[in-house]
Amino acid sequence: MMDQTSILPNAAAQAVKVARANRQRSIEALATLVRIPSLTGEEGAAQAHLCAMLEAVGADVSKAEPDVEAMFAAYPEIAQYPTHWQHDLILPYTDMPSFTALKESGLAVVLNYDGRPNVVGTWRGSGGGRSLILNGHVDTVTIEPSAGWSFDPFGAEIADGRLYGRGACDMKGGLMAALMALTYLHEADVRLRGNVSLQCVVNEEHAGNGTLDLIRRGLRADAAIVLEPTGNTIRHTHPGGLYWQVSLTGVPRSPGARWDGTDLEGLGAIDALPPVIEALLELERRYNVATPPGEKAPFALTIGRVCGGHYETSSAAEALLKGGAYFAPSVGSVTDVMASFRAAITEANATDGRLKRHPAKLEFLHHDDATDQPADLEVARVMSKVLASQGADTGAYPGHFCCDLRHFVNQGGMTGIVFGPGSIAQAHKPDEYIPVAEYLEAIELLALFIAEWCGVE
Repeated sequence: MMDQTSILPNAAAQAVKVARANRQRSIEALATLVRIPSLTGEEGAAQAHLCAMLEAVGADVSKAEPDVEAMFAAYPEIAQYPTHWQHDLILPYTDMPSFTALKESGLAVVLNYDGRPNVVGTWRGSGGGRSLILNGHVDTVTIEPSAGWSFDPFGAEIADGRLYGRGACDMKGGLMAALMALTYLHEADVRLRGNVSLQCVVNEEHAGNGTLDLIRRGLRADAAIVLEPTGNTIRHTHPGGLYWQVSLTGVPRSPGARWDGTDLEGLGAIDALPPVIEALLELERRYNVATPPGEKAPFALTIGRVCGGHYETSSAAEALLKGGAYFAPSVGSVTDVMASFRAAITEANATDGRLKRHPAKLEFLHHDDATDQPADLEVARVMSKVLASQGADTGAYPGHFCCDLRHFVNQGGMTGIVFGPGSIAQAHKPDEYIPVAEYLEAIELLALFIAEWCGVE
C-alpha cells in the first residue's frame, strides 16, 4: 500500500497556490490554443504560438522539422510516411513503408514536414535530480463530419463545465496542462534539480513521426509522460495497431452476360468479399480463443469501409475493404501481426474458388507497435504518491489506445506512463470537449509531480 503522506516540498505547494489563483488564465490559455487550427499537416501556426509561450517562461526553445529520410534509416520497421489531413493514408504498402517508395511515388510534395517543426522547451535543473520529458502532440484530426458539430470546432466555447473544440481533449488539454504547470512552477520560483523538457510534436495522428524523430535525435530522460487523455489516471501499457486494406478485382458483366451456359463469366469483385471477411474474422477468433472468462479479448478487428462497383446492373470490376486492428502487447510484435494478416489472406486465396480466379491483395496503411511495461514503474509509483496526496485514483492500469509512449519505451529505451485530462471517448468526433475542472486538476497534479520527480532546491 502506498504511503499516503505527502512529502512534497513547500515550494511545490506554492506553485499549486499560484495555479489556483490563475484558473481563468489557464482556461484562456487552452482556449487560445484550441482556437488556432492545427489539423495534421497544418501545425505551423500553433507551434509558433507555443514557441512564444515557452520562451516567455524561461525555457530554452529548439525547433526542427522531422527528417523523414533519417527516420527510415534509423527505424525501418517503425518509421511511417508523413500524413496530412487532406492526403491521409494515401500510400499503401505490402511489406514495410520506405523512403525510396515515398520518393518514387511522387507524393512527397504533399507528404512532408515543410513548415511543420517539432518544438521543444527545456528547463535546466541545478543538478542532482531526475530528468523528465513531457510529451504532447499539437496536430488534430479533421473536423469532418462538420455538420455534426453543435459548437464552433475552433470556438473554444464553454458550456456546462466543458470546453468544446477540435483538439480540446486530443490533446491540447494535456499539452497545455503541462505548459501551465511549468509556468506556475516558474512563477513560484521553484528551482528544480533535474532537467524538464516539454515536447510539442507534430504528426502523431496516423504516423507518430514527430516523437520518433526526437528519439532519433537522441533526446532522452529518466522518464517520460505522454499527456494523452486518461482522465488523470495512470496508464503503463498500450496496444499496437494496424490500418489495412484488401483490394479485389472481378469481371464486369451485365445480368444477361453473367452466365455462359453453366459457366460463371461475370464473377464480380464484390462476390469475393465473403471469403476475405471470413478469413479476417477467423484470424480474430484465433487470437482470442484462449482469453480467460472475464478478461478483455487481446485482439480487436474492425472492418470499417467497403466500396466497389460502378453500376447496379453490372458485376463489379473492383472492390476495396478497409479496416483496422488493435492488439494487446501479449499478442506479439506488430511485424508478427502483420505476418498473420498476410498468412490469412494467402490461405483464403489458395482455398476459395472465387479468390483463386481473382486473388485478393492485402496492403497496410499504417502500423503501431505496442508498449508493455510492469505496473510498478518508478515513475508510476511517484505519480501514484502524488495522486494519493490529493485523494485521487492511485492505480496503474493498462491503456486501451495507441500512442507515442511506444517510441520512448521501444525505441528510446526509457520508461514512461500515459497521463492527462479528458477521455479518449471524445477524440476524433464532433463536439469534442474536455471537462474544465479535470484540465485544471491536471495542472496541479503535474506541478506536484514535476517537483517530486525532479527534486527541488
